[in-house]
Amino acid sequence: MALLYPTFLFALAATSIPIILHLAQLRKAKRVEFSNVRLIKTSKDITASQRNLKEILILICRILFIVFLVLAFAQPFLPASDSFVPADASQVSVVVDNSFSMQNTHAEEDVPLLTAATEQAQSMLDLFPSSATFRLFTAAQSNQRGILDKSAASSLINDLNYASGSGFQLLPRERTAEHVFIFSDFQRSTFQPASLSEADSTKQIHLVPIKAASIANVVIDSIYLEDEFIRPAGENLLHIQLYNAGTEAVEDCNVKLIVNERQVAALSVDLPAQQLTETTVNFSVLGSGVNKAYVLIEDYPVEFDNVYHFVMAPSSNIEIVEITEGSTDLLPRLYRNESFFRLTQFQQNNVDYARAAAAHTVILHGIKNISSALASTLATFVKGGGTLVIVPSGQPDNASYNSLMQDLNIAASLTATTAGEPVKTAVAAPDPANPFFKSIFSEFDPKMQMPAAARTMAWSRASDDILRFRGGSPFLSRFSRGNGQVFLLAAPLEGRFNELQNHALFVPVMYKLAIASYKQEQQLSYALDGATVSLPVTAPRRQEGIFKLTQDSLEFIPEQQLRGGNLYFTIPDAIDQAGFYDLRLGDSTFTTLAFNYPKKESLLEQYTPDELRSFFKPSQQNVHVYNYGDAFSVQGEFEKRYFGVKLWKYCLILCLIFLMAEIALIRFF
Repeated sequence: MALLYPTFLFALAATSIPIILHLAQLRKAKRVEFSNVRLIKTSKDITASQRNLKEILILICRILFIVFLVLAFAQPFLPASDSFVPADASQVSVVVDNSFSMQNTHAEEDVPLLTAATEQAQSMLDLFPSSATFRLFTAAQSNQRGILDKSAASSLINDLNYASGSGFQLLPRERTAEHVFIFSDFQRSTFQPASLSEADSTKQIHLVPIKAASIANVVIDSIYLEDEFIRPAGENLLHIQLYNAGTEAVEDCNVKLIVNERQVAALSVDLPAQQLTETTVNFSVLGSGVNKAYVLIEDYPVEFDNVYHFVMAPSSNIEIVEITEGSTDLLPRLYRNESFFRLTQFQQNNVDYARAAAAHTVILHGIKNISSALASTLATFVKGGGTLVIVPSGQPDNASYNSLMQDLNIAASLTATTAGEPVKTAVAAPDPANPFFKSIFSEFDPKMQMPAAARTMAWSRASDDILRFRGGSPFLSRFSRGNGQVFLLAAPLEGRFNELQNHALFVPVMYKLAIASYKQEQQLSYALDGATVSLPVTAPRRQEGIFKLTQDSLEFIPEQQLRGGNLYFTIPDAIDQAGFYDLRLGDSTFTTLAFNYPKKESLLEQYTPDELRSFFKPSQQNVHVYNYGDAFSVQGEFEKRYFGVKLWKYCLILCLIFLMAEIALIRFF
């Protein structure tokens, strides 16, 4: 033990005052006993003994009161336990993790982890002198307010609210010998121990883990549409994937689908522990504009991931160009039944190449002789991302078809034709697991009656064989080429060669071939993780100005670039609230985007103090990990390590105890 002000010990001479007063009280007249009072002598002896004991106890209390009062002014303390030179106590950085995972409940108190963290941070402030300066770092960069005094730092800590992101990336980088306190739940999914290895070795870094009661949490992992093509006023199927991160199953989790603030579906789902569960919801999209929708679940106490926002807009029409020879209305009659298909038919000798290049799908139907100009245009169309469907002719020109296949880099050739009626081979039943047939069959029958066809074109090594003959040869295949794709049909759509056009499978197959060219240019939603978003910008909209993201009165200007007919922009870090944002150019709204929080914060597993210690090398003596505990235990451990144990408070307490004891002896003894 040591004394901060040892000169105060001279004041211990004051203990002589109560001793002198006690001795003065002992000087009394000598008594003479008479024989007639001998019988009460014993009683008087007992009373005198009690009085002497009382006076001795009062004397002891007075002496000890003076002793501990003097020691309180001398300020005794136990020296700090650490042998190395401590950091400068006049500058302190405080990192309070106020990310969404801190909504979880504390293990020892029925309060959120953020409340427990702020309480411990407040107690830490009291350890430092009033002249100390503080810096506060949180999950939101806007909360960093520069150099603060103790009062301002305490006020900001009390006002902390939840925010997206993590404060660990905002640690001070300056080379200053200061104390850095980190109060967090130290999630496995977000905390990177390597980030602390970059910190200056002169800093004393204190990791204060806050223990959660459990890791139970249900999160909406993702959503997707059964069919990427959204039909106005038609039935759409939404797939919802829910993940139960807890160790116990969740029964009857309520799931709701809200579209334009109107509930369109509700269901209950049982979720096994630590598994991904998928459920589906049928719904209709009304109107032709943008539909703001979100999936809502009920789960506590972590609630930030209970909502998943997404935007749906009815898909634009699919432009189809049919290049044919002669008069045929097979495909026009087929695609006329659906309003979102727009088919334009051209004869081979009268093709509008600009219109064909702007289409989603080009169907080369029954052309005998393919010109070199048409072949070159089709090859460029596919490389640019278009979809080409080739239906051969019953009397094709071998050289022109070979030239087209060479331009498309497809190893396909025409088979030899024989006079008379061609020999047909039955087509095998489709594979229901093939994504091409998704949502086509309500009930799949492997013994279904299939059409027959006479093959006039053969190939090998396709990207995907959609239909095959029973002998195994491909009947309908897909080839990926550049950004586009090519579909080859082995037989002409003529009754003499093919029965497919009279089969029930013909309509869905041809619809799928057309829809396969459709690419959803805007995703249903985006994550707030700083990713780059790409959106097509049509020529009329490419006006001068800056694109802005707006939500009510908030306005954000992202880093942006127009390149190749697309707008590329980075989601600003300042956007920290999930929801819907309008992408505006000037006074007009370009589109509406939906943003959701990243899923890392939803995984609540924590590193234990022992695991945290294992990440640091023995040479990293400047990193200290505290055990789970309340504010008082953490404060006491830090004080003992760096400031020593100050005993003057205990001296004052003992002063009060001996003062109260003296009063009690005088009053009641």
